[in-house]
Amino acid sequence: MKKWKILIFFSVFFLFLFLRLYNIDKRIIFDWDQQNFSYQIKNIIEKGKFTLIGPRANNDLGFFLGPYFTYLLLPLYWLTKLDPSALILFIILFNLSFFTITFKVLNKIFNYHFAILFLILWSINNLLVNYDTIPWWPILIPLGTILVINTLFKITKKNNDMSWLFLGLLLGFFVNLHFQFVFVILFAVIFLVISILQGLKIDWKKILLLLFGFIILFSPLFLFDLRHQFLNSKLFLNFFTGSGNQLGKDYFSWILVFGNFIKPLVGINNNTVTILFLILISIMTIFLTYKEKNKFLKKLYLSILILWILVPIFFIYYGKRPSEYYYVFLYPLIYCVLINFIFSFKKIAPYLFSVLVCFLIVINIEPIKGFLKSNNFGLFYKKKAIERIKIIGKGKKFNVSFDVPLGWNNGYDYLFDVYGVKQTGDWNDPLIQIRIPPKEKDIVVNQIGLKVPDDL
Repeated sequence: MKKWKILIFFSVFFLFLFLRLYNIDKRIIFDWDQQNFSYQIKNIIEKGKFTLIGPRANNDLGFFLGPYFTYLLLPLYWLTKLDPSALILFIILFNLSFFTITFKVLNKIFNYHFAILFLILWSINNLLVNYDTIPWWPILIPLGTILVINTLFKITKKNNDMSWLFLGLLLGFFVNLHFQFVFVILFAVIFLVISILQGLKIDWKKILLLLFGFIILFSPLFLFDLRHQFLNSKLFLNFFTGSGNQLGKDYFSWILVFGNFIKPLVGINNNTVTILFLILISIMTIFLTYKEKNKFLKKLYLSILILWILVPIFFIYYGKRPSEYYYVFLYPLIYCVLINFIFSFKKIAPYLFSVLVCFLIVINIEPIKGFLKSNNFGLFYKKKAIERIKIIGKGKKFNVSFDVPLGWNNGYDYLFDVYGVKQTGDWNDPLIQIRIPPKEKDIVVNQIGLKVPDDL
């Protein structure tokens, strides 16, 4: 690789990591989700009780997904002796892996320039800067999308049995992390159907290997169902067919959410702009599908186009407001279309990219500055508050209560356990209150108040 390419590579690498890892110990959260899987890991390490289930899809009425995110974190929690600072190590390792794998895959499928531009756009997207620092399941979904594209590329080039098995394993693993990956499964199926119609040779062995790889990843959930009278299967069916799912639908609530999702690309959330963006990406994808001579890329763009049409149809039918991260699987596909569309204008492509990057920096810089700041109620300051309570209550009987906004007490129970803060459970004993916002005479830890009774 030429020296200038190496210099650009490490410049983008530094930008990517700086925006995600700067001040990470004070930025990282520790809320309900993090406490939940931390307790699962604690039970595995201390009691040998391996969980068979992971998070619930959508809400507390949804079905369970697989436990693989918990398993991924096990070694890190073991290294830190159950301290949730393991999540900081996870964020560091994940972002290093994402950058390295993404560059390698895109450099192979497309070229060096494409891979670098993709990672520049990824680096300066404020929504992705935020998501890439949250230790939970959806953080892995874009990496899954990229790995699936890479495996489809291998199937196109070599069509060997191991690629089909690996594709099944990938699809099974990532859909167990978050249900939105079902769209990537659909994308892969569309691509394979198009490939078969265009002459890709397939036999029963390949299909069976694909299905085996996919199904085997559901083994923990199957075992859970066997132990619990098929509870998860019933939850799954009820989630889509229950009568409650048919009431109170808002068929266009997804538009506002999708507008928030693409705001880092367009600068505003406006329903008209959102619809225009959907149309524009469709036109770009049609253009690339028609123009592209490379057989793999032609099928890739056609598959993206079909998926791009089906996703809004699904959310219209779903009729409930999703969250912005439900669409994060789309960003790799959006960037693939956007970059290659600009590349098609060879003479002016460098100028177009320069204007695009400058525009994106302008609209993303202020939100990114906000994400680089310390989280006043994140893991760092929660730990500081717990450490202060431990010192105050050393050798004394006491309990802890909360005077905080709804849900802001999440995470503290696990920290009490890990840092050895022992409460008596007898409410006749003195009561320390954690208060947000702090009130007069509180001991203040950043913006967390501790009301300590006189007898302590």
